[in-house]
Amino acid sequence: MVAQTSIKTNYLLGIATFIGLSAINIAAWFLFFNPKGIMRLYTPMYGFSMVVILLAMVITVSDLFDCWPLRRKAGDKILPLQGILLTGITLILTWAVMFGLFHNLIGKFGITYFSPSAIVATGETGTEIFNARENSSTALIYLFAAYIWIAVGWKTSFKGWPWNGDNLATAGFSRLMTVSLFSVLAYAVLFHPHVGYLFSPPQKLAAVAPWWESLADTGSAYYHLGWVVCTVAILIMSKSLWEGYPWRIVSREDGSLAGGIFTFLGSAVTGFVMMLIMKKGMVMFWGAPFVGGQYLDAPYFRYLHAAEMAGFLILATYVVSIYLGNILSGSNLMVRILARTASVVLIAILLMWFYYAAGPLFLGTVPGIAQPEDTPLCWSFFMISFVLMHRHFFNTAPMESLP
Repeated sequence: MVAQTSIKTNYLLGIATFIGLSAINIAAWFLFFNPKGIMRLYTPMYGFSMVVILLAMVITVSDLFDCWPLRRKAGDKILPLQGILLTGITLILTWAVMFGLFHNLIGKFGITYFSPSAIVATGETGTEIFNARENSSTALIYLFAAYIWIAVGWKTSFKGWPWNGDNLATAGFSRLMTVSLFSVLAYAVLFHPHVGYLFSPPQKLAAVAPWWESLADTGSAYYHLGWVVCTVAILIMSKSLWEGYPWRIVSREDGSLAGGIFTFLGSAVTGFVMMLIMKKGMVMFWGAPFVGGQYLDAPYFRYLHAAEMAGFLILATYVVSIYLGNILSGSNLMVRILARTASVVLIAILLMWFYYAAGPLFLGTVPGIAQPEDTPLCWSFFMISFVLMHRHFFNTAPMESLP
């Protein structure tokens, strides 16, 4: 009886904690992003780019640097004041990367489309400030989506390899350089061609025509965004719900080259298959998309919506693994995996229902699905950022710290 009461109490505390965190998130959304709120930064690409960079910086501080320099050794507990400082560092990094590094350095002295003011200064057709800012933000969304994928993939696939035994600073900067390099390569091949064709005339000498158009029936890089976010969902679900399976049959506990490559490539293939399965479901529900179709019928939207659904799966995975204690711990492995996965799917559906049904009231979003002024990925990534900061910076207070 005592054990059962304890479990129930923990569940209730976890649910109450998540609801409280959601309330703080919605208040922050009203301040910064709600179209009827105070700052109204959600246009949507401008606000979306801020959120993606924020999530990337949270992952950089928590996963790549393991909260260094405030944490000196892996496993050390973060104190509340340190959590506040880490949050401040993350927000400063978000501002510095977006406005300092890209808008005012790389965009003005290197690649024009990373800076709205540099785009406007060209005087080309359609380069008024709103379109310039949206196009620049789209490029940043793509780049940092690739960064998030590589960062999560590296930490999950290669784990501590090849820096096992190094101090947090050495390992952190080494991971940062490695992840940044591969992110730029992924962005250049998967996303840059689309960005080059956002302008009139298309930047044919700087960006090749989207090479995936015949495969995807669209030149939009939402095609790649779809399977990239699905891949991130697979990696996080594997680590949080499936106890490392199926990749742990090859990978070692401390990481290895072979295990890392197997996990990274295997998760990418699985993420691509997940996107195709989601697309098949949308075809059954809405009918087949077609070239030139608008809204629900647009091929590019189907890929974006796969990413949006994967975003809700990621958020639901953290709800189950952090706030519900991963549901089961003592049952058969397959039972644990199935129960946790089913719980995640159910919670993801509830989160989607909340967004589409209650979002117009609480978040100021546009009613309906497939609206060009709205993407659920922005809010789900924003909420995931809050969850990760709560988990890594504040030890999931007031809940018991997790191992």
